[in-house]
Amino acid sequence: MRFSASFALLFSLCLAPQVASGADSACLSCHDFGPESPVHSVLASSHGDVDDACEACHGPSADHMSRPTMAAPDTSFGPRWTATVARQDKQCLNCHQENVAAHWQDALHMANNFTCITCHELHTDKDPVLSQSGQTQVCTVCHKTQKDGIHAIADHQADNPVCTHCHNPHTDQGPVAMMLANRSLGCRSCHDLVAMAGESAVSEKAKSYHRVMVQQDRTCVDCHQGVAHGPADAVEPFLPMATASRQVTLFYPGQSDIDWILSEHPGSQPFRQGSNCQQCHRGEEAGMGESLGKNPPTSRVVKVSFHAAADHMEMNLSWPGKEDDADIAFMWSDGTNHAFRRGGCWAACHSDMPGMSRDRGQDLGKYLADSRSQQQRIGQPPITKGAGELKAMMAAGNFVELWRIDLQKGGKADVAILLAGLDWLDNSGVQARASFKGGSWTVKISRPNRPAAPLKTFIPGKRYTFGMALHGADRTGAEHWVSLPMTFSLDGDDTDFLAD
Repeated sequence: MRFSASFALLFSLCLAPQVASGADSACLSCHDFGPESPVHSVLASSHGDVDDACEACHGPSADHMSRPTMAAPDTSFGPRWTATVARQDKQCLNCHQENVAAHWQDALHMANNFTCITCHELHTDKDPVLSQSGQTQVCTVCHKTQKDGIHAIADHQADNPVCTHCHNPHTDQGPVAMMLANRSLGCRSCHDLVAMAGESAVSEKAKSYHRVMVQQDRTCVDCHQGVAHGPADAVEPFLPMATASRQVTLFYPGQSDIDWILSEHPGSQPFRQGSNCQQCHRGEEAGMGESLGKNPPTSRVVKVSFHAAADHMEMNLSWPGKEDDADIAFMWSDGTNHAFRRGGCWAACHSDMPGMSRDRGQDLGKYLADSRSQQQRIGQPPITKGAGELKAMMAAGNFVELWRIDLQKGGKADVAILLAGLDWLDNSGVQARASFKGGSWTVKISRPNRPAAPLKTFIPGKRYTFGMALHGADRTGAEHWVSLPMTFSLDGDDTDFLAD
């Protein structure tokens, strides 16, 4: 007996949970993975009380309904498909602009390409950011200073007030405005003014000031400024500060490939929306290496400096190491490839490469996802774009340069173009010298500003992203040390490096 497609769909809808109706039932015909699935969790939450809850957030998505594996929902929040920031915001603001997100257009989070689901988890009945312990974990992904809590006292972090007692993430209001509205609720979570009035350790002057706090236009931070989370220089700045020379920490990355970053990494949503890895991880390199590494050293520090001459660019490197360090490599791009601009070297590292989490013996090397018309999926092999499409990408500059400096051969420089794979060039114009003395390596690299095509030019007014990787004699393949993506320019002050 042969069932028609329409009867099969009708039969599947009959099996959907009774909690869903209308458009939600159609969604559950594919997305029903059992009562423990995240789809059921969202339907059990307050969002599930909305009529046609799936459609309310994702739109009617007719094209997705007819071609579910090929077409994205009208509004998608990732990881497979991700709508624009504006599209995601619009969908949430349809309901929430009337209340908590009334001033979202003025929020600093909005200005930095964050969307609601950067912080909120909707496919769950308990959104972590709405609980005390969960909110702290979410906020401190970016706000590192607050990891040790109020007054930087880690031992009392569990007793700290939630971040939103003092800060409103949905607007650009500073903590003073929030504390005026709630009468310094964050401070009063621990500090009792009445009790302090009877404490001998509190001076009479302080007690007189505390009595002023009964006025509606006063907050604790009127007097106690800069004591909440430690000194302003406790962590690295959010934005780069251009300099010609600085020390760069390279760390052991483990299996942190681009596929994991885009889907399972806690920062996957802001990354997909355009954030750079450094926005959250600047200053954490050594700690990440220690948490991911198996054998010391889990991080290496390299001093890097740039010098711009009339017709070429020089790069000088030095680091303490062993004489058998194998090579140091660089990837460069001018921002044309968006994945590399955000993720640096990670944009070329995928889960299906040798030694990675989804290695299926295909012996694949580095490649950029833009070179694939289809990524590896269950039951579907990866498909590389045709020669014509790859040629057009090359013409548009949508590729990355790779420099590999062989330390054991005095600094022999090999250069490749990275797109669908590595295409090594015979003549690149890159010159390098490497020497080891007194327990340290010194490398000097010189490269024309305007090399022969297809290599990229170094010109004023452009912002370049690059990443570094260091291989030791016993640290081949994915066991190398790697830097976060960094930026370089010949002018301007919004990059990590500025050539002198």
